[in-house]
Amino acid sequence: MSKDVILEAKDVTIGFGEKIILNKINLQIHKNETIVFMGRSGAGKTVLLKTLAGIYPPLCGHVLIEGEDWQDLVSEEKHHLARKLGMLFQQGALFDTMSTLENVEFPMREHEHISEEQMHEKAKELLNKVNLGDALDKKPSELSGGMQRRLGIARALSLNPEIIFYDDPVAGQDPIQSDQVSTLMMDLKKQNNSTLVVTTSHVKTALKIADRIFLIIDQDIIEAGTPEETRNHFDAKIQQFIKGELKGPIKI
Repeated sequence: MSKDVILEAKDVTIGFGEKIILNKINLQIHKNETIVFMGRSGAGKTVLLKTLAGIYPPLCGHVLIEGEDWQDLVSEEKHHLARKLGMLFQQGALFDTMSTLENVEFPMREHEHISEEQMHEKAKELLNKVNLGDALDKKPSELSGGMQRRLGIARALSLNPEIIFYDDPVAGQDPIQSDQVSTLMMDLKKQNNSTLVVTTSHVKTALKIADRIFLIIDQDIIEAGTPEETRNHFDAKIQQFIKGELKGPIKI
C-alpha cells in the first residue's frame, strides 16, 4: 500500500446471498482526496460505500483502512478504527426523539470520554459550523430537509473523523440547497483536513466537488478521472450518464 493511500479495496466482491452487486472491485483512495461514485439508482453506490466503511462485509476480497483489514480486527480494534470514520446516511438516520444538540452529541457519548460541558461545547461548535446554532433544541421533524442534511453532516463530524462517507448528500434538495450542502462539505473538508468518499446521481455536484469520479455500472466501476477528464471521457457510458441521455449503451 502506498504511503498516502488511506483506503483500499482489493478484489472486493459485494452481494447478498447469490446476488452479486459489484464484482472484484479494486480501488485506492488517497489521503485528502474527494472521491465521488456516480451511477443509476440500484447500481450499488450505497452498498459499496457501506462496505468501504465496514458496515457490510464483502463476500470476498479485502477492505483496508490505513493498511488495516476490517475482517482481521477484533472488536476493540474495530471500535478504535471506527472512530476515524464519519458517515452521513442517505436517509439521515437522525434520532427523532432527540434534539439537534443531542443528535450531534450521540456519537461522542458512545466513543468519547469527555465531560458533559466539553460535549455540549463541541456539539454547539459543530452546529454553528453548519448554520444550525439557533436550532439547538429543535427536533429533526421541526427542520427542513436541507437543515436535516446539515444536521447529519454535523453529527458525521462529531468524532473528528479522518474519512467521511457521504451517501447521496444532496438527494431531495433543490439546486440552491444542493450547492449550499456541497459548498459546506468542501469548506469543512479543508478545515478538518479530511478525506471524502461520496455517492451521488447529481452530476453537477460530482463535477463541483470531486478530485476523481467513478461510474458504477454492470457490477463494476469505471474510473472517469478528474471532473475535466470526466467531461471529455471517451467512454460512451460515461458520456451518456453525465449528459442524461436516453440513447446509449446504458439500458433502461
